[in-house]
Amino acid sequence: MTRALILAAALTAAAPLQAQEAASAVPAASAAPAVPSAEAGRRAYTSTCARCHGINLAVTSSAYFDLRTFPKDEKERFIQSVTNGKRQMPAWGGIVKPETMESIWLYIGSVNGW
Repeated sequence: MTRALILAAALTAAAPLQAQEAASAVPAASAAPAVPSAEAGRRAYTSTCARCHGINLAVTSSAYFDLRTFPKDEKERFIQSVTNGKRQMPAWGGIVKPETMESIWLYIGSVNGW
């Protein structure tokens, strides 16, 4: 009986720690910013987009779209391309949350001066 009580007490004490560890295990890149911002977009762009579209939007290959030429009045086209993919670009809709896409859009605008 004493072993059962000790085991129950140990499991009860460990439960909050396990819940806290699970909550902190969520990757930062998938966590959407509370309020979209260019700075949050820069961080998301760096971890998600830069490997193809270049650091600070500076593409080194014609194989990838140069986001420095993206028209500021075509935000819906940007959202659709990121969400559903286009040509060689895979769809990111299931990975990048809408709030994060908004932040990336703000970052692209800040680099492009609009």
